[in-house]
Amino acid sequence: MARGLTIILRSGAMSNMDPNVATRLAGAALKKGYNVHLFCYGEAITAVKAGQGPKRFPNTGKELEELIEKGLKVAVCKTCSGARGIHEGEEIKGAKIGSLTNDLSSYLAESDRVVTLAR
Repeated sequence: MARGLTIILRSGAMSNMDPNVATRLAGAALKKGYNVHLFCYGEAITAVKAGQGPKRFPNTGKELEELIEKGLKVAVCKTCSGARGIHEGEEIKGAKIGSLTNDLSSYLAESDRVVTLAR
């Protein structure tokens, strides 16, 4: 089995530094040859909202798009997304609106390491 890392993110895109830690960790793991998955739920679904334009915060969406091109797999909770008014078609390129039962469970099955970032 290839080395796998799942990052579970629960903090919003501009609420604290957790999304930045997630992108840095994902990038470092990809460079080391890990298969990396990111699952967002709760406020973290804002990390994959297309069209972000923060002025004083890192652009988490842009960073994630760059990591997706390098192999990062990203899914967000559909229930959490709908509750916050983010629907399919509004996510960044390469991310998907998925589910805990399908996406997170398969990410965990493919990983030998799991990190959760939450506040």
